[in-house]
Amino acid sequence: MSIAHLAPEARAALELPDEQRIAFLAEDRWIDYPRARKALRELERLLTCPQRTRMPSFLIHGESNIGKSMIIQKFLRDHPRREFNHDTGMLQLDVLVVEMPSGPTERRFYGQLLLAMNAPYRPSDRLAAVEFTALTLLRQVGPKMIVVDEVHNLLAGSAREQRASLNLLKFLSNQVPCSIVALGTRDALAAVQTDPQIASRFPGLELPRWQENEDLRGFLAGFERQLPLRKPSRLSDNRTIVNGIMSATGGVTGEITALLSHAAEAAIRTKTECITPELLQVAGGKVRFHP
Repeated sequence: MSIAHLAPEARAALELPDEQRIAFLAEDRWIDYPRARKALRELERLLTCPQRTRMPSFLIHGESNIGKSMIIQKFLRDHPRREFNHDTGMLQLDVLVVEMPSGPTERRFYGQLLLAMNAPYRPSDRLAAVEFTALTLLRQVGPKMIVVDEVHNLLAGSAREQRASLNLLKFLSNQVPCSIVALGTRDALAAVQTDPQIASRFPGLELPRWQENEDLRGFLAGFERQLPLRKPSRLSDNRTIVNGIMSATGGVTGEITALLSHAAEAAIRTKTECITPELLQVAGGKVRFHP
């Protein structure tokens, strides 16, 4: 039986017992598509930008589960940690990822930075002490980029806290110095645009929901190549399946990947070895198929 429809890692997984093949489905995998490539190119541009007075920054926004974290995880895999610096006792990083706290105060944000660098942090410490420690360590670690996830959490704070957190992003970019990449929902765009100076520093790229077009079919074809199934499903060529996927997921990337992974598991367990409309129906529950 030909397995030419599979990528090399999926072909290798075919040799595993069924339960291990199913476990393989749960692993993170990268599927290339145009909007993600555009985001990665911009991230690469920022990372290689020489230090200057005003470091460039970037905002990636889109609704929850649309694929923002997948892009950053891919970028991190491409840029692993650098060597350990014995003089500073710190691990050198090109990219540092931190999450905007749900209560966006300056002290909590500095605390998140310290935790991301595996440095001790006591919530009771005064802001001045936490700021001094965080900035000192950041200069030793020397990141070229700080990625701030969940930036929409800014809106949970008061107007004063929002302004302070936004100014902190600008301050960090100048002090380290490095590029700042912000990730968040559409509310993140609203948060950033409350300050014209901040908005000018953070040009945005939206990750929209999928539409039924060639880009979607390319994504489905790429995803199918990563599924360790013995028979081709031809997801991108089957209009009934494409319509069902869009009906079930609304074009949200994370929903699509979860649906296809569950359907692939069903294909292994039932010995079908390919994804069919019937298995998608079982996996999604709410799939509606219209020829």
